[in-house]
Amino acid sequence: MIKKGIAGVVAAAGLLFAASVSLLARPAGDATAGKDTYMKKCKTCHAEDGHGNDGMAKLLKTTIPPLDGSEVQKMSDADLKKIIVEGKGKMKPVKTVSGSAVDDVIGYVRSLKK
Repeated sequence: MIKKGIAGVVAAAGLLFAASVSLLARPAGDATAGKDTYMKKCKTCHAEDGHGNDGMAKLLKTTIPPLDGSEVQKMSDADLKKIIVEGKGKMKPVKTVSGSAVDDVIGYVRSLKK
């Protein structure tokens, strides 16, 4: 009887672990809502396709990495959120995007992955 109890606990722990891994693997936010926000707030610099606006990059004397490339896609959602909220390098914080809209934009960026 003790073996069945231990087996049940182990099975339950396995199911909880599997569920938590699948939740971690899900992209943040709603990609559809994120696309709308992206088109309004991000495409000026990052271009409609996420490959970067060459004219803006030249004006700012910087490079804009493609959002579907490995450099961006390997970042954690927390890293992307920090960049959107706090800025990085020549990219200023996007103060007009906050709360769940940030998660939605991250979801959209994740949907661009090659």
